[in-house]
Amino acid sequence: MDNEGKSNTENKKISASYYCYGKSIIAPADGVVVNLNNKHNDSRVDGKKVYCDAWDIRGNFIVIKHNDKEYSAIAHIMQNSFMVNIGDKVRQGEIIAKCGNSGNTSEPHIHFQLQTGKSFFLSAGLPIAFSNINAKDKNNYRLADKRLCKNNLQKTEDKYYIGRGLEVENLTNMN
Repeated sequence: MDNEGKSNTENKKISASYYCYGKSIIAPADGVVVNLNNKHNDSRVDGKKVYCDAWDIRGNFIVIKHNDKEYSAIAHIMQNSFMVNIGDKVRQGEIIAKCGNSGNTSEPHIHFQLQTGKSFFLSAGLPIAFSNINAKDKNNYRLADKRLCKNNLQKTEDKYYIGRGLEVENLTNMN
């Protein structure tokens, strides 16, 4: 989002006009790629409605196993942007794909969740702890999302738990 609360530059009907479209997606932690789907084109966008031009609400996605009860799922990835395959080991910060607009979306973005198993639909969600970040309220976030944002940043020792409405910066150099 820019400081005016806009997520795109001009034409809301073109995915490439959205700021996040085509940006690199990095592996959130070390792990092994256990599932991915690269079969869907981007869904339509118009700046108003949610579309799903795919048979899977996730669109193109990747699942990374971190340990026996911790998996990352990342969805709405740009078709043909994957830089990894099933069975590949990934390192935290490694570029794995590009942000797209596939699946059930209102505009380009990624859906990221931590879960207890490989299955997106049958696994319980897990809280996500971040370290080495700086987080602050995003200027004019309420222009894009009218929901109240309270207690959207929680800190415990060296870990942070973030909510919506924040501008988050990675403080770790990921060369």
